Amino acid sequence: MRLKTAALGMAMMVVCGLAAANQASAVTAADPTGAELSAVVANCAQQVSAGKYAERSGGTRTVPVCATGGAVHWRSGMTVDCDGQRTEKCNASTDPSWQGQTAWSQPDGKPLNAEKLPYIVVPGISSTWSYARSGITGGTVAAVVYQGRVAYAVVGDVGPAGAIGEGSYALAKALGINPDPRSGGVSGRVVDYIVFPGVKASPIHDAVDAATEGKRAATELVSRSRGCANVGVDGPYPRLEPGVTRPEVKTAQCLLRAAGQDTGAGDPSGVLDPATVSALKRFQAQVGLAEAGSVDSHTWTALLARGATPQLQDGSSGEAVFRLQRSLNAATAANLTVDGKFGTKTTTAVKGYQASRGLDADGIVGANTWRALQTGR
Repeated sequence: MRLKTAALGMAMMVVCGLAAANQASAVTAADPTGAELSAVVANCAQQVSAGKYAERSGGTRTVPVCATGGAVHWRSGMTVDCDGQRTEKCNASTDPSWQGQTAWSQPDGKPLNAEKLPYIVVPGISSTWSYARSGITGGTVAAVVYQGRVAYAVVGDVGPAGAIGEGSYALAKALGINPDPRSGGVSGRVVDYIVFPGVKASPIHDAVDAATEGKRAATELVSRSRGCANVGVDGPYPRLEPGVTRPEVKTAQCLLRAAGQDTGAGDPSGVLDPATVSALKRFQAQVGLAEAGSVDSHTWTALLARGATPQLQDGSSGEAVFRLQRSLNAATAANLTVDGKFGTKTTTAVKGYQASRGLDADGIVGANTWRALQTGR
């Protein structure tokens, strides 16, 4: 765990080992550009943190944690984290705040290597936000963007509970930021951290796998976000038949894109046309529903529940709770306020859904409840 002081400078991302850096940050013509990724997360349409963070400990809290298209993101500066294995660039002599450990370790039990592995630091769990409740853990993959450059990283360490915006020496280096833990880093809200819950590198210190998985997730995020930035997903969820034209069709088309289905070229049209019907049938087959090509409550439920499946219960908050509330509204007409906060009304709705589907009605959303929602039961 790392608690950087203000004297250590602002955020920074670095990559180490020239080969690993090139592999982690190289972006081919087919990969999303930094500009495309930053555009997707330019606005905080859905804030999943209960409050905001400072860029560094003791600073003014101006940075919210947000969610867009299944990704969790924030825009901050960056301080350089050199914690973990002792190396030429990362040790007690080069970094006065150096610690020989990281929150997550390699499979061999050794801490991560900040000089060679691009990783980001998440804030400690608090009432402001819990990374765990957003489906994030060690090894979860992230795309990090600075001045149009993209580097792919993993979640590798935990930092101060009140600050956000920190990355490893290797990550900063990959982004062209001065990686010196004493004088490096970058200030201001100029770095986009885009984390993909449910997408993990294996093993955690495999920078090549992180880049591969990160590019795939980033490509999907950019693709499904085209034309969908201003399309609401909080309801209503009416039945939609082939050929119909109405605003809710755009919602279905955007959700289908988020599920990796092709609904045709261009922005969502709002018409349940043949391309959208085909996409619906493919999605319905994928989750085990009848291939009707129309959108009923079962299809809405499965589309809205897609994503990471962390255990949720009274007191939980974050992106997964938004999805839960939407899917319950589609499945049972629970009429929940979609606010990302798991309270008494959400608990009651969960119990009602569980009882009606033959599940243990304990009000806790675990694997069985998620499975039922994601298959449109």
